[in-house]
Amino acid sequence: MDRFVQAIISGLLMGGVYSTIAVGLSLAFGVMRIINWAHGELLMASMYISYIIISMTDLNPYLVMLGTTVILFAFGYLFQDKILNKLLSREETREPISVLLFTAGFGMVLSNLALIIFGGNPILVKTAYQGKTFAVGNIIVSVPRLISFIIAITATAALYLFLQKTEIGRAIRATSQNRNVAKLMGINQKITYSLAFGIGIGLVGLSGALLVPYFPIYPLVGQTFSNRSFIIVVLGGKGSVIGALVGGFIVGIIEQLAGQLLTDAYAQAIVFILFVIVLLFKPTGLFGRETESA
Repeated sequence: MDRFVQAIISGLLMGGVYSTIAVGLSLAFGVMRIINWAHGELLMASMYISYIIISMTDLNPYLVMLGTTVILFAFGYLFQDKILNKLLSREETREPISVLLFTAGFGMVLSNLALIIFGGNPILVKTAYQGKTFAVGNIIVSVPRLISFIIAITATAALYLFLQKTEIGRAIRATSQNRNVAKLMGINQKITYSLAFGIGIGLVGLSGALLVPYFPIYPLVGQTFSNRSFIIVVLGGKGSVIGALVGGFIVGIIEQLAGQLLTDAYAQAIVFILFVIVLLFKPTGLFGRETESA
């Protein structure tokens, strides 16, 4: 019984961070109908940026996350504004191939650049939180994972309120639901795209800093989280913050439970089987819905 409860708690703690990573991908997919194939590599870049800042300044990693969030938001905004918007304007289709190819190529560039600069060996950042745990009965809780979970859930909740309660948030949701109607209502599509992408990549910057205290950094680490993010987006539904949150919890719990009862390989297989089942029977996801954007 204790092993079961331990697996669920560990799955929830990791699932919260998964959710925050996936929200950025879901936002871009829901608003612009594009898949950012460099999503995982940008997470990897944010982890290396966090590592560099911590190594140079010895700052608390949970203060460093403020810097990585701002840096990645600015990068995401400019990347969408200066590059992706131009590609989108040339190719008015639901899923522009040029954007898919460009982001895939950009991701490969980031991975190889990290390999050249930092090498292929994993880096484990030394912080004051490393290895710290506390016990609740027979259940062991990791302190850095718990802190990361609380911050990740808070950031996801803040994004949800931002999208629901602010004018910019309403503009983003309107563009997600119907581009043409949003344009007729006077919403600047390009600025909305840039803000949505910037927010998504900013959350990636936040997530990278949250992972650094307990997760090793290496050039291909982004692929691990990128695969999970795609599965979470499909489970939750594109553009749905609540869906990303629930999807992250589902993936985290399944991984931990199956890993405890079976092996990690079986855990990954079960997650992908769930992914296929959702695609077959509910392709819009648990909280997604069809949108009209032609």
